[in-house]
Amino acid sequence: MTRAWPWLMLTGLLSLGCGPDSRDCTQQGPDFNVTLELMNGRSLSADTVVHVTYGGSGMEDYSPSEHGVTHEVVFCTPEHADGGLDLLDASAEGGAAGASGADESGIERIACQLWTGGSATLEVTTNGLDVTYALTPREHACTVTQTFVVDSADAGS
Repeated sequence: MTRAWPWLMLTGLLSLGCGPDSRDCTQQGPDFNVTLELMNGRSLSADTVVHVTYGGSGMEDYSPSEHGVTHEVVFCTPEHADGGLDLLDASAEGGAAGASGADESGIERIACQLWTGGSATLEVTTNGLDVTYALTPREHACTVTQTFVVDSADAGS
């Protein structure tokens, strides 16, 4: 009987990782889907910077004005008030920058997929504002979806 207790103890410890609070994500997807916007339909500036810190010391930035930058964690798409997506780097396809016909200053929102592998800090600098948000995975949710109104009274810390 004394030989059975190590196996019982090991089985009990292993089952803790399978309980109702465990995060079981069998599908591949981003850790966070984040939308950034301003109140009252105001436009985000073309020099907006989305800075993400993840994994303790990993960092990556995104700006709608960047061209030809390769990302590993932060994948954002600016959306214009007219519903068009920003195609600033259309020159690779033979078009001119801004070929979508949308004005760079008319960025209604920025939608981002963040593949951080866990918790992250999101810092947004736009229109004279600098706001920071803590992103934390949620139990039973493989991808957390949030919209941040950058200039709201409860925006970040």
